[in-house]
Amino acid sequence: MDRWKRLAPLSGVLLVALFVIAFALPSTPDTTASGAKVITWYRHHHDQVYTMAIIVIYAGALGALYFASVGGYLRDHGSRLLATTTTVGGAVFATGAMLGAGTLVAVNDGPQHFTPDMARTLNILQNDLFWPVLIAGYTIATLSMGVAMLRTRSLPLALGIVTTVVGVVGISGALSWFAFLAGAPLTLVIAGYVYARSGERPTGEDRQITLPDVPGQRTTAAAEPTTTTTP
Repeated sequence: MDRWKRLAPLSGVLLVALFVIAFALPSTPDTTASGAKVITWYRHHHDQVYTMAIIVIYAGALGALYFASVGGYLRDHGSRLLATTTTVGGAVFATGAMLGAGTLVAVNDGPQHFTPDMARTLNILQNDLFWPVLIAGYTIATLSMGVAMLRTRSLPLALGIVTTVVGVVGISGALSWFAFLAGAPLTLVIAGYVYARSGERPTGEDRQITLPDVPGQRTTAAAEPTTTTTP
C-alpha cells in the first residue's frame, strides 16, 4: 500500500502525456463553424474523435488521482484544510474532463443524421461546456497547493510561489488558458518532488523519543537497603 501511495504522484506525468497527445490530434471546429462544416469534419474524423474522448476520460481520472496524492502529501505535513480543497479541486477538474469527453461522443455519434442546426449546437456545447468546470477545478487545486506549500514549507519555497502565482492567474478568467498551459511543466516538477519526498517522514516525526522510567523499577530501587561498611 505504501508503495502505491508513493507512486501515485507520478500520475501527473501520465496526465501531462495524455494532454500532449490530445492536443496533437486534429482540433475540432470552433464555435463559429457552420453546421454543414461540423457534419463534414466529424464524418471525416470519426475514429480520431473517439480516440480523443477516451484520452480525455483517462486524463480526468489521472488528474483526480494526482491532485488527491499531492493533497495527501500536504495533509501529512500539517495542511489539512488546503489538502482537502486540493482533492476537491481535482474532483471538479475530473468532472470537467468527463463533460468534455461526453460532449465529444455526443457530437460524434452519427453526425450524418444531424441537421446543420443540431450539429452546430452540439459543436458549441462541445467547445464551451466543459471548460469552466475544468479550469475551476484546476485553479482551486493549484492555488490550494501553492498556499499549502508556502505555509508548510514541505516543498521548495520557489515552487510554492510559482504554484500560487499560476493559481491566481487561473482565477483571472481571461488568462486562465495560459495558467492551464503553465500547469504542464508545473505538474511534472511537483510530481517529481512529491514522489522523491514521499518516503521522508514529516518534520518532527524523526525526533528520538525518550521513554519514562518504568514505575516498577523505581519502586524496586527504593526498596533495596543501603549497605554500609564499618571500619
